[in-house]
Amino acid sequence: MSDYQHSPATRRILTSLVPVICPPEAAELGITDAIVDHVGLTMGVLPAAFRAGFVLGLRTYDLGALAFPPARGRRAHRLPPELADRYYESWLHGPTPIHRQLAIAIGQLLKLAHYEQPAAQERLGYRPAAWIEQVKRRRLEVYSADIQRHAQSLIEPDPLPGIAPHARSSKKGAA
Repeated sequence: MSDYQHSPATRRILTSLVPVICPPEAAELGITDAIVDHVGLTMGVLPAAFRAGFVLGLRTYDLGALAFPPARGRRAHRLPPELADRYYESWLHGPTPIHRQLAIAIGQLLKLAHYEQPAAQERLGYRPAAWIEQVKRRRLEVYSADIQRHAQSLIEPDPLPGIAPHARSSKKGAA
C-alpha cells in the first residue's frame, strides 16, 4: 500500500468534477468526499510514474480552463456547473487523444468510486453480500469433498519418498 494522499489542489479538482461526472445522487447522498477519498485509494496503488502523470494531467485540465473562452480566466475547479460540464465535454471530445483519454480516465475513476460507496449501492438495491453468502454455501455443498481431499493432500507425506532431484551435469573441460 502506498502513502499517497491527494494534495489540496488535486482534491479540489476531483471534488469539482464529482458533480460533472457522477450521478446527481452523489451530492444528494453527501458522498462527494468519500468518492474523492476512494479515488485516492485507487491512485495509491498505481505505479508512481503513472500516478504522477495522472496528477499532472489533472493539473493541466484545471489550468487549461484559463484558455477556455467561456471560463473568463477561471480554473476548472472554479467554474459554475453549466460551464464545468461544457469544459469537461470539451476534453472528452477534445482535439487530441491525450485530452480524450485523460477525460475518460478521470471519468472512470470517479464513476468507479461513486458506485463503490455503500449509500450509492443501497440506492440501487445492490446488496452483493447476500448473494456472495448464498454462492459460498452452494459451492461448499457441491465441492466440500474435493476441498477436503485437496486440503488433506497438502499435509500427507511425500508420495515419492527417497527420490532426489537430478543434479545437473556440468561439462568440464568445455572451451
